[in-house]
Amino acid sequence: MLNKSNNAFSYKYFRVYFFGTFFGQNAYRLGVVTQSILLWKLVGTELSLGIGAASLALPMIIFNLFGGILADRYESRVLLLIVSSLGVISFLSISLLDFLGYVEFWHVIIFSIFSGIICGIDQVSRVAYFPSLVPKISMKSAVTINTATLSISSVIAPTLAGIIISIFDTYLGFIVAAIGWTIMAITTFFLPNRGVDFYQRSIFFELTTGFKYMYSQKIILFLCILLFTNMLMNFGWLTTLPSYVQRFDGGAKEVGYLFSSCGVGAITGVLLSSRLSPGRYYGRLILFSASLFSVMLYFVSLSENLYLSMILAAFAHLGNGSLFNTTTVAVQIRLPEIIRGRVMGIFIITGSIGIIGGLWTGFWASIIGLKLGMMIGPTIIIILVIFIFLTQKKIKYLHENPEYD
Repeated sequence: MLNKSNNAFSYKYFRVYFFGTFFGQNAYRLGVVTQSILLWKLVGTELSLGIGAASLALPMIIFNLFGGILADRYESRVLLLIVSSLGVISFLSISLLDFLGYVEFWHVIIFSIFSGIICGIDQVSRVAYFPSLVPKISMKSAVTINTATLSISSVIAPTLAGIIISIFDTYLGFIVAAIGWTIMAITTFFLPNRGVDFYQRSIFFELTTGFKYMYSQKIILFLCILLFTNMLMNFGWLTTLPSYVQRFDGGAKEVGYLFSSCGVGAITGVLLSSRLSPGRYYGRLILFSASLFSVMLYFVSLSENLYLSMILAAFAHLGNGSLFNTTTVAVQIRLPEIIRGRVMGIFIITGSIGIIGGLWTGFWASIIGLKLGMMIGPTIIIILVIFIFLTQKKIKYLHENPEYD
């Protein structure tokens, strides 16, 4: 029988889940960084980086949606095991092509599409699965740890990628990522089954049910709109880092340093927001976090010094880490178990849309330059935050406890 500890680490299976997810997330992010550097090496334009990001994100978005249905219909543990194994195969394949010198732009795009399918199913299956490993009293702790794992991987993986690629080459980055996927697949064997909903309807019905439920819950709807737009407009700048570091005459190591500084900021934001108990000011914390991310990106776009950029980027992603953690907690604790997979499949798209945001940033950078291109997104988010603050009282006065909704 489960004890009533608030700490999710008190539960054995959650610790197993955390171990596998830690290596899996590092593998995923290491692969994203390595792919960006490889594309820059092959083509060398901001638009090519955006196309690469979009080829990863579009299938991820589609399979986030349908993966949520699969997570509710079929055993999440089995889905996680299948996609982890496919991840190992895909990373080893692109690594072999790169090592032999046969890799071309279209190879990377196909790899990105396949990776997007795998990651899309994996992400939503994990988000739907891990709440079943802890009681509701530990949900906030579990969400915070899960979000912190994503942020920690943003520090470790890019730094590791930068070191590996600068000393060896991109092929070894893909091999190390494959090892991470392997560890994640192995740990999945030791997890329990979540259970499934055997009363199954058509996929279209299941998908529309998730959207209808989200639309009927205005708090969840506007939180998703805010996070979705924020990730689309702001997060894409990370995919242009191989171009951004050219102003410092930088290479793979500098890309890794900037990615890692963003991760440090994100971890700090997650931990700070999880320690706060703002009560009825929870909604304002969410809006402040989105504003901080946007304002700091203005300064990042203008910076001409690597170390200053690292500091500014850390503060920007402190806001993003806080925003992602607080909105995820607010949505998760307001969802009934029976529909969690479908709704979280839609919600988790916000992370995928951040990658496709690279196409947005890359497009504008190719037309008006990277500095101005990076400023468009933050401007839109500031306008959205002001609109929500002035018109949506349920978000403005959102309470940490859903019983006060």
